[in-house]
Amino acid sequence: MKLGSKLIWNKVSKTPIVKSNEDVPNISSSAGLLKQDRRITNVKNLSNLDICKTTDKTPESTPDGQLMRNGFPRPSLSVNGKASAKILVIPMSFEDLKFKSVLEQRGQLFTSDAKNLEELIPLVKQSFRDLSSNRFELEIDVLPKNQWWDINEPHNFSGVWGVPAFPRLNEIIKKYKSDFRFDGYDSFVFLTGSWFAATDGSVAQATFREKVKNSISGTYNGVLFGGSWTNSALWVHELGHSLFGFEDLYLFKNQGSNSNLGDFSVPMLWDLMANSTRGRFLNWNKFLIGWLKDSEVRCISNQDTSFHYLSTNSGSSDAQLLTINLQEGVTLAAEARLLSKDKSGLLLYLINTYVSHGDGPILTFNKLFSQGEIKNLFGWEFSVLDSTSEGLLLQVKKTDIDKFVVPESQKQSQSSSTPTPNSIITFKGGNIEQTGKSTGRANWQVSGHKSYRLYVTALDDFQKVYFESGFVNDSSNPLVIEISGLVCQKDLRTITEFYSEQNGKGERFVVENRQLTNLACTG
Repeated sequence: MKLGSKLIWNKVSKTPIVKSNEDVPNISSSAGLLKQDRRITNVKNLSNLDICKTTDKTPESTPDGQLMRNGFPRPSLSVNGKASAKILVIPMSFEDLKFKSVLEQRGQLFTSDAKNLEELIPLVKQSFRDLSSNRFELEIDVLPKNQWWDINEPHNFSGVWGVPAFPRLNEIIKKYKSDFRFDGYDSFVFLTGSWFAATDGSVAQATFREKVKNSISGTYNGVLFGGSWTNSALWVHELGHSLFGFEDLYLFKNQGSNSNLGDFSVPMLWDLMANSTRGRFLNWNKFLIGWLKDSEVRCISNQDTSFHYLSTNSGSSDAQLLTINLQEGVTLAAEARLLSKDKSGLLLYLINTYVSHGDGPILTFNKLFSQGEIKNLFGWEFSVLDSTSEGLLLQVKKTDIDKFVVPESQKQSQSSSTPTPNSIITFKGGNIEQTGKSTGRANWQVSGHKSYRLYVTALDDFQKVYFESGFVNDSSNPLVIEISGLVCQKDLRTITEFYSEQNGKGERFVVENRQLTNLACTG
């Protein structure tokens, strides 16, 4: 199973996603009264929901403008907002990893890859029904046995985390299956034979708009499982990428560590995109893909005081998510989660679309707030007035405490455009190196640009900007940029933005780099 970013062996991996205690509230006699409380602010006095459908400001982009993101609008080639999707499973046999259809003894069981797949498919389909409250249906086809891919060479997929597997898969497609058509399905799942013991070689990766010639669109959405794939939750996680364009919510760097996030953490306890052992999505993610209706989401932006009932019951028509617009691209969210058999608690979290995939675009508060507790966060005060297992009554006040401030570098990037499929900016690589205790140098092989902007932030705090070049008119190739103001023994993140016109105008192409890590304090 997938724990954060790592795959670990689970002998009961075929267990379906089941509703946990937080999903099965204990009905209380006072629950109905709570959601009828006269203090609850009428929806007419709330902000227009479009204000809280925060515009996505993800800094990176692909040449075709399609990438995983956590804001609006949703990627146009995803299945967001649709009631169903269709995927095709493609079994693959390699010389060293056969996809077996004949039963053989594995421990005390007689099984095969084909049998495991047959048993797993209903579990995956039911998981999507449960997660969506029956608002989404997944159709799964399997390539007929006589069409299974037989690859006459070793699989050679790297099990090292962070090493992309799809370039290798695309080599296989080009060599063995150049006539295969990637059309007619919303996503494709590629399966090798499965290992039945712990291994460092298993692979679980997803791609969103992988380029391929044998498709009308020139791309496909895909999932690749190499080795261990018999856990239904892992399928949901990876299909969350390839179908919906969801971002990973665990940290790519310093995996499992929340030491630098203060009172916040990545949502390992709350969302499948952070931890595939968890049995649900955050309500924000459900809202993104249409599994929460607009009528089930409340929005405030400038109200001094408001009252809200938030339900824990994902199958109800009651409000299940409160959203607060902090800044274009940034939303503060609140939802109710079951705290005990009789009470629910308030979960607070920040959606910051300026933050990249794998860097913590959603951070949750480290605790649920119970009845009687008050929390001030980013200029808003949250008071849990009352709660039952079915939901809670919440008062929200606008304050001047700890207001959220977007860094200047992020504000400037709002006017930037997304690269077009026919980009005139050509980036061929380069590197960033430390040149002194507090200095560095970027060397880029790039053409088609007339200006650039480079800034450096802390990797664990994107609001901490150490260097900002501003917009510089320069079309040099190679492009050399001197960097100052760095700090030693700190992991840094460098963003370089190239523009097709002077003064940061026109087409924009972005490169993120993390070579400035744990800088030496001498030099």
